[in-house]
Amino acid sequence: MQDGAVGATTPVSRGLISDDIINQIRDRVDIADIVGQHVSMTKAGQNLKGCCPFHQDKTPSFTVSPSKQIFHCFGCGAGGNVFTFLIRITGANFPEVVRDLGRKVGIEIEEAAPHVGSQVAQARRVEQVNQAAAVWFKQNLLDERVGASGRLYLGRRGIQQLTIDQFGIGAAPAEWDSLLKALTKQGFSHSDLMAAGLVVARDSGSGFYDRFRGRVMFTINDLHKRVVGFGGRVLDNGTPKYLNSPDTPLFRKGHTLFALDKACEAIVRTKTVIVVEGYFDAIALHQAGISYVVATLGTALTPQHVQVLRRFAGNVVLLFDPDAAGVRAALRGLDLFVNSGLGVKVITLPTGDDPDTFVRKEGPDAFARLEAAAPSLLDYALDHSMKLAEAGSLESRVRSVDNVLRILQKSEHPIEREERMKIVAERLGINQSRLIERYPGLQSQPKKVPVSPGVQTSERTASTVFKGLPEERDLVLLLLHGRLAPADVRRLRPEAFTVAACRKLVELALTHLDRDGRIEVRPLLDEAVDDAVCGLLATELSLREDHFDDTCAHIKACLECLDRKRSEQVLRDLIGRLKTAEQEGRVDEVHLLNVQINEVRRRKAGTPTVDVGSMLKE
Repeated sequence: MQDGAVGATTPVSRGLISDDIINQIRDRVDIADIVGQHVSMTKAGQNLKGCCPFHQDKTPSFTVSPSKQIFHCFGCGAGGNVFTFLIRITGANFPEVVRDLGRKVGIEIEEAAPHVGSQVAQARRVEQVNQAAAVWFKQNLLDERVGASGRLYLGRRGIQQLTIDQFGIGAAPAEWDSLLKALTKQGFSHSDLMAAGLVVARDSGSGFYDRFRGRVMFTINDLHKRVVGFGGRVLDNGTPKYLNSPDTPLFRKGHTLFALDKACEAIVRTKTVIVVEGYFDAIALHQAGISYVVATLGTALTPQHVQVLRRFAGNVVLLFDPDAAGVRAALRGLDLFVNSGLGVKVITLPTGDDPDTFVRKEGPDAFARLEAAAPSLLDYALDHSMKLAEAGSLESRVRSVDNVLRILQKSEHPIEREERMKIVAERLGINQSRLIERYPGLQSQPKKVPVSPGVQTSERTASTVFKGLPEERDLVLLLLHGRLAPADVRRLRPEAFTVAACRKLVELALTHLDRDGRIEVRPLLDEAVDDAVCGLLATELSLREDHFDDTCAHIKACLECLDRKRSEQVLRDLIGRLKTAEQEGRVDEVHLLNVQINEVRRRKAGTPTVDVGSMLKE
């Protein structure tokens, strides 16, 4: 349990959608129905339980409350409402999720600000251009003349017609302006095509030409099945061999994974994702029935890719070559995944094979055996780093894993770091103390890893030990379960709570009172779940099922404890101010503070007290 959590929806993240519209949509959907599309749930009292889709959950720790319309995982700490769930499970942002749900329940959303409206309008126009281009590319592949070379090439690569249809594969003719002419006839302007990255301005400054020419074309979709970009494989000896769309309002290469839209359900089901490097590698594995596969788009994995993968999988499988370049890639991967919370394995294919050729020659069962026997990324990095070291030299073997150790020192989890150190020592065949002696030297030379823009470094994580008084936790828990009487509510003082999340929840609760002075729990939860400070605590305590022998007596005891602690803190503060006033000779302030201190002590003890000045002499 944490003091606070990130993930609040600000006016910007809400896309300036009015609270009234958001509330209407939330009231018309049922979180149980939405979650049930992604998680197998069973009835548990008034709630539903299942295995969490956000981490590798062996026993059901994921709880959904239909009455409160919230969810919480007591394993990884994820929690929130229906919007939060869909943001995490789909990777979409808040406005996209709200709009999608709005369309399902018949609520259309208008843009509230001109500049936001123009950005959305441009993105929608790019989406329309992309959709038209995708249809055109697919028609080209079917054309007897235009698509002949593309069909021949796909046939040689073993790509079946069903797979071609599934992945929306098409063809771009070799002419310089075929797409330009075809789409302008459909009413799209040159600026529309430029914004979508489908045409390039001529160096002369007069006119445009098609970006993709003489290529087999791959459609890149997002999780909403929108066409966001394209990739093309050249059909002759031209360069580059592969070409992708440039960044557009819908597409960013370093954030996008090919085939994620088709792999998502299988990834969530298996809790595993295989990451390959090419379009054909991903397509061939899907065609072979291995459907939890995605591909990067001509780039190495980025922190943004890892963020996307974490939403769906607990385990990642990478493919590296067993050479020096493969070792460098493994070290980059180890650095990237060190604090991700993901289990990472490495498959090494036989020399000369890639996933496409291997699965066509050996079949999916052989690939599955390789996956089952794959070593962890750490083991792979250690083994192959040591193989490159001088044979027989202990010092050279220790030096060979310095890069691995420099990465491991970044681990934020001491126990995990120690376990990994133990593995390194075992691989080297030396006592762990030898490495620990070397470790401080490595810690003194850490490389600062820049945080990429747009990457959230803080996330809602698993519940930890509550960092405040148990009385604070219990009061907030009972508050969220509607167990506080009006008289109890009147005694609540936000400033008496030392944990920021508890304090914020109490502040919010006091703004949601009915005529009798009772807390209106549902409106409170609706607001609290979105709050950056208290959202996680709100979902966790709302779904906990703690029991008390005498609830009323426990509430009274908790309130008295907080009053007492608050009085003690006020007294300490006053005594501190009194010391300062005495040292600086401020006589009038000393007298006033003595009066205040005596009053606090009388209220606290119930009896008159003497001047505390003598207590302050040191």
